[in-house]
Amino acid sequence: MYPNDRATPEATERAYPHVVEMHVPEGGFSPEIDAMLLFHARHGIQIQHGRSRHENGRDYIRWCFADAGVAAEFADEFGGTIGEQHTT
Repeated sequence: MYPNDRATPEATERAYPHVVEMHVPEGGFSPEIDAMLLFHARHGIQIQHGRSRHENGRDYIRWCFADAGVAAEFADEFGGTIGEQHTT
């Protein structure tokens, strides 16, 4: 499907258009990563990341979901900004 069986971030966002963009805390998500992994397991889904960005000295990551309700639940539980995929 994708070269080397890896989706590009752009392709991931097309396939999973409901995104939650989060600021990456200093030191990463280590305090919450286990809960994030359990969230995905509880919903029977794999983690999908879209494009990341660096702006104003901060890193951002986009968690991508096929279902808008699951994206909203993820944002409620872990924070972040809900939005749709970017086309640029």
